[in-house]
Amino acid sequence: MGSGGARPGTGPKRRSPLLGLTAAERTQVPATPGAAIKMLPPIHLSDLAQLLFNQIVDQLEIEGRADARYVQQVALLAIRLEQIQRWQAVLETCGDTYEQISATGSVTYRPRPEVRMLSDAMRQSQSLLGELMLNPVAALRIAAGKNDAPGDWDDF
Repeated sequence: MGSGGARPGTGPKRRSPLLGLTAAERTQVPATPGAAIKMLPPIHLSDLAQLLFNQIVDQLEIEGRADARYVQQVALLAIRLEQIQRWQAVLETCGDTYEQISATGSVTYRPRPEVRMLSDAMRQSQSLLGELMLNPVAALRIAAGKNDAPGDWDDF
């Protein structure tokens, strides 16, 4: 005689927990699984990056698009925005170039490494802003919705 409990897949099918709720109670259930979880900054972020992270999350919450699945992207954007501030401060105090004196005594001026790092950080932060749809063009796209031009195939 076999024992050990029920076999998998036997018995009555499981019902959705939403079936027992009223219509008002169903509207209180979040539409996406991660929407109910508050976006918290990762612990590896500095104080300034955490401040920037919280500002970005506040903007996403206002637009109703804050989701815990985007924590790492928002953290990366906060880190890059912090780096932009730091490298901009270095360039403001030290200038954009430095002198390099060769062995023959001639002086050449070269761009500081922070110029390239600032450019890379700005390019990546602009890309991340676009991915999170926080730039003005994406905001206009969200507000307007997608409007297709009328065409010959509209009758079908």
